[in-house]
Amino acid sequence: MQLMGHFLAFASVFFWSSLYVCVKILLEVFSPLELLFLQFIIGYCFLLLVRPKFLKSTLKEEIYLILAGLSGITIYNLFLNLSMDISKASNVSVIIATAPLFTALFAAFFKIEKLSFVFFIAFVLCMSGIVLLSYEEGGFSFNPLGDGLALLSALGWAAYSLLILKILQKTNQLILVTRRIIFYGILGMLPSFLFLEFSPNLALLLEPKIALNLLFLSLFASGLCFLLWNRATLLIGAVKTNVYVYLTPLITIITSLFVLDEKLSYIALFGAFLTLCGVILAESKYSKHS
Repeated sequence: MQLMGHFLAFASVFFWSSLYVCVKILLEVFSPLELLFLQFIIGYCFLLLVRPKFLKSTLKEEIYLILAGLSGITIYNLFLNLSMDISKASNVSVIIATAPLFTALFAAFFKIEKLSFVFFIAFVLCMSGIVLLSYEEGGFSFNPLGDGLALLSALGWAAYSLLILKILQKTNQLILVTRRIIFYGILGMLPSFLFLEFSPNLALLLEPKIALNLLFLSLFASGLCFLLWNRATLLIGAVKTNVYVYLTPLITIITSLFVLDEKLSYIALFGAFLTLCGVILAESKYSKHS
């Protein structure tokens, strides 16, 4: 079951990272809020078709579901899309990759999991590699607002990772739980309609390129990936699952290399090596207290 948990964590991160190409295409025709709302509506409908039943829960369990929807769907995804729209993708990918550290710190603070010093050495290796991966010829640049939104996004995902672990320890209704979380995430987006642009041109969905990318993004990023991630978290814990987030920039760059024909420098290759070393170290027995 441990092996299955690691496989599911890697699979979900692999699909999420690969789907950045779809996001890049769709953000050319939809605003961040429009894209997020459409993809999660489709994702919710997909899960409803797969399991047309409704989750029964207590008030306490419902509060956890609401918090998970707000942190994992609204805060993480909305702030991620907004930051991608106004900041460099390389900056955002580096900041988002800090989510596992925040997850580990939250888990240690709430005494959910214990960590050793080796875990933090692994974090330094991963972040060093990710910084090198996202280094461009012109150097580094910063956008306070965009990078700040990306940091809030990472904090949202860290909170979600621990909340989903708490939720799934009480129920095995994975599809129903995921769908309810998505529902609350969609509700959490509604206040942003007052501040952000939302007037999607639905006629664009008649274009095969747009429709297929949105459908693919919705079914995988907003449906299947959440199911895989939630199951992996239940099997191997929040900290171990989140270590795979470090691979996101690496997988994205490799995907871009083949799909968008982007080049990878020797510095970026060294960064990829450091990132992989960090992930292996973080997953080793030395980084966790028994």
